[in-house]
Amino acid sequence: MKAIVKTALVTALSLCAAGVMAGEISNTDIRASNADNQATAKDAKALQHIGVTFGSGKITNSDIHARYATNYANGEGSTAHQDIGRALNGGTMDNVSVHAGRAYNQAYGKGSTAEQQIGSVAYGTMKDVNIYANRAVNKATGEKSTARQQLGVVEGGTMKNVNIYAEDANNLASGKGSTAEQKVGVVSY
Repeated sequence: MKAIVKTALVTALSLCAAGVMAGEISNTDIRASNADNQATAKDAKALQHIGVTFGSGKITNSDIHARYATNYANGEGSTAHQDIGRALNGGTMDNVSVHAGRAYNQAYGKGSTAEQQIGSVAYGTMKDVNIYANRAVNKATGEKSTARQQLGVVEGGTMKNVNIYAEDANNLASGKGSTAEQKVGVVSY
């Protein structure tokens, strides 16, 4: 009998912990315009997350404002990673507006990586969403640098009734052996 009670208790605690892993942003107004994040030196990592849920997270009935948000990593092997309005790992975005015009992400140095993701869902659903990423900039500068920019992207899921405004968005990788990849309004599996 004690073993059954202990097993039930462990199972209940495990389920509670799993529930905590699923983040939720609901009926929320996030204001992070002009947010600034920086890391400098060799192998520096600048990680900026604004309005992001992890672990089957949901973002519903919310506005995320991150205009002019900046994220910089400077140094050889540096990484600049900027997330604005993202629902990850089976996430959902429903009735959400993401305002990230002129968001700026840059990694500088040999072997640097710059990754900017604005208004995206991984393995889930994006529905009734407006993404404003006009003039968003993502840059990786240096030999063998990599720049990846994703604006209004769903990986392994569905997109319905979504508007993506990404006029003059810029993605740049410069230097010998560099790679630049830009995705706007893409659903991939």
